[in-house]
Amino acid sequence: MTQTREPITITIPAPIANAVRGLRRHGVLLTALALIAVVMAWKTSIVQYAYFKEDDFEFMARAMQNELSLDYLTRVHYGHFMPGGFLLAWVSARLAPYEWGVAAGGVLILHALACLAVYRMLRVVLGNRPAILAPLLVFLIAPITVPALTWWAAGLDTVFLQLALPMAVASHWHYLRSGRLRHAVAAALWVLFGLLGFVKGFAVPLVLFALTAIYFGGLRSALRRHWAAWLMHVGVLAGFGVVYLERSRSAIETGGLPSFEQATGFVWELLGKTLATTVLGGPWKWFAGNDWGVAAPPAAAVIASLVVLVALVAVTGHYRRRALAAWGMLLGYAVVADALPALWGRVHVLGAFAGTNTHYVADAAPLIALVVGLVLLPHQGEADPYRRALPARERVTGACGVVLGVFAGASLVSVTIFGSYLGADRRHDYIETARAALAKAPPDVVVYDRVVPADVMPGSYQDYSLTSRVLGAMAAPELRARMQAPPAALDGMVFDDQGRLVPMEVAGVPLAPRTRDRCWPVTGGTVLVPLDTSARHPAGTLVRLDYSAKAATKITLWMAERPADVELRLGVGKIFVLAEPGADRITVPDVPPGVCLGAVTPGQAVPRP
Repeated sequence: MTQTREPITITIPAPIANAVRGLRRHGVLLTALALIAVVMAWKTSIVQYAYFKEDDFEFMARAMQNELSLDYLTRVHYGHFMPGGFLLAWVSARLAPYEWGVAAGGVLILHALACLAVYRMLRVVLGNRPAILAPLLVFLIAPITVPALTWWAAGLDTVFLQLALPMAVASHWHYLRSGRLRHAVAAALWVLFGLLGFVKGFAVPLVLFALTAIYFGGLRSALRRHWAAWLMHVGVLAGFGVVYLERSRSAIETGGLPSFEQATGFVWELLGKTLATTVLGGPWKWFAGNDWGVAAPPAAAVIASLVVLVALVAVTGHYRRRALAAWGMLLGYAVVADALPALWGRVHVLGAFAGTNTHYVADAAPLIALVVGLVLLPHQGEADPYRRALPARERVTGACGVVLGVFAGASLVSVTIFGSYLGADRRHDYIETARAALAKAPPDVVVYDRVVPADVMPGSYQDYSLTSRVLGAMAAPELRARMQAPPAALDGMVFDDQGRLVPMEVAGVPLAPRTRDRCWPVTGGTVLVPLDTSARHPAGTLVRLDYSAKAATKITLWMAERPADVELRLGVGKIFVLAEPGADRITVPDVPPGVCLGAVTPGQAVPRP
């Protein structure tokens, strides 16, 4: 007689069962958060090897020398209107000037929020399904997002728009679905947020309008049914435009229009080479020598990328309705937001080469992710999304998986190659040496200006390539003010090319009196020391005046109605004083007996040999 066995019943504790159900219910969210965390850790590991350069030094110096005011926040910098970026720069500078971890950390935090915003946008538009992780991954590992994070000045405006665009799209999509005006208000506020970070934010309402026309009834319906939303966006753009134009009038740095050849060359470089390759995981080769994020894809890679893009557009357009319109929206954004504004800027100086700069297209990354999602997946409630029946599901999934895998591999290669160019030991060592020197400097030290070494900061930044600006950002307020307007002194210090604070000398051609005692003559108690007016002495010229005194005494030097009091020491010495532009002499009234004023040397401060 066979004995029947009772089935074994395993009872799963309620907390574990609830946890499993929660994982299933929130699996997409948890996977997205895990992807974002891993990618942000990866990007942070790359960004840590970058350092401040060019505009970064100017932004830091301006933040330290200005109070937090509307004038500071709304300054137009070579066409860039970025109050949000300047606010973040001011906070970073006041927390810890030239601390790369603090400065880059603020940008990375905003970029992490942008990653979450892209996930929210994809979830709102395409629904809570695992397939949205594919376009999310496209944004997360897109190579064009990394160089902007390694250049502080570029990241300060780019990350604002990377956050604003997906948040505006999500809010606007909620409005289109529900008809509730509060969502349209939220979208308009996100547009304003983007504008306060980057002027390119003006293109976000155009994206919202294009999405409405493509997926919600066409052009006429978009205008007629949603006129209230468009009025809000027009109001935001108009208000911003008034402020921007008003502030542009007072901007010292202005752009210029390039020639026709420069303009066409720039557009081809930006769209035909840089964007076309990076959107597929390129450029696979970067301009060597620095960490500028300048793409240099081989010609074969450019041709192959264009062929692949045409194929992707054709295949998705063959099966998906409105796919061609979605691709057109992305191209339109790249032209209107990325190409056209840049033409009024530095293209007339740099020429077509400016189009190889990936920073110009980094803000398009969220839209690329959205378009990838829209051409592959129907949005929630989309009627008749396909033109024809799709191939077998296994084939579609396999093909998409292969394309995504190739993109991921190509992106990792491009970013890894770019990361090999990072590292700024020269700039870092110069700044840190100067920081230590300032910390040990006596409180009454007089530090005269000179130009920062060209391999640290190009001289083209004019006043912001001077040590008083670049290094003065790390000095105490009193010393910073004295560095920018140093008084006359008998002893002066200057920063050498390594960032050390050393005794100084004036490099120039001396003019000595031809008298027997080698002193400028005293007439009626006044000495007139001539300055060589045949040579051009730019602003910041320093004058060294040799003297001898038989006793410690005080004299006053006058240059172009500007007095400078000096306490002379007993014996032979030198007086250092800033030249007043246009002055042709130094007048010294009431010269005490026993004081001899000798050779005068206008020139530039240099380290003493």
